[in-house]
Amino acid sequence: MESEKILKVCGSITKKESLALITSNILENTVVAEADMPYSNYYGRIPDKPQPNSLFLFTEGFYTLEEALRLTQNIDICAKNKVNTASAIFLHQGHHIPAIRIRNFPDYQHLKMLQECYIKLGVKFARKVQLEKEAVVTVSKCFFLEDKGDGIFFDKQEKHEGYINLPKRPELSKFEKLMEKVKNNSDCLFFDGAIGGLIIDGKVQDIMRVYSEHLDLKMLTCIKTEVLKWI
Repeated sequence: MESEKILKVCGSITKKESLALITSNILENTVVAEADMPYSNYYGRIPDKPQPNSLFLFTEGFYTLEEALRLTQNIDICAKNKVNTASAIFLHQGHHIPAIRIRNFPDYQHLKMLQECYIKLGVKFARKVQLEKEAVVTVSKCFFLEDKGDGIFFDKQEKHEGYINLPKRPELSKFEKLMEKVKNNSDCLFFDGAIGGLIIDGKVQDIMRVYSEHLDLKMLTCIKTEVLKWI
């Protein structure tokens, strides 16, 4: 049997994110928000969750992915819980608002402690942030993927996420219209999509991220076929 091909690469995902401010268990004069409707085109509601979703800790300055990873791996609670760290930039009225994105954080009660650890490592948090309820965010992160060939990948850390190669990167507004066409004119199962890019062998490959609790190779192949018809 052919062994699976595993890729450990970096890249980014861009999407509209619905945000809810967190007001308890955080340091005074700091801003923390949570993605309260992750994969909104899939659920259409807030999914049940035993722990926080994606958390955004807004910072004064921008921290690269390398910086965010280095900082977080030096915090015990993050290392022990295998917290997934990323660098994030929100676009709001032409302005870029930086944040550190945290996933797989164990609970809300230790958020203040997490912030204190970052501060000890030199991080400066934003005191005030102007954001709409929904904002466009680009998250730069590391990916651990299984390459199935033909431009199809499965995420080895997020079991409901997969990726397909795109011939070009559409603008976000055009991508949203593309998703409407695919969902209204195909038999592909219900899913949420986002655009992004992977850096593989020193070159950027445009991708679409697919989320579904019924994700499999047949589904990703179906979506890829339909997307290529309309893109």
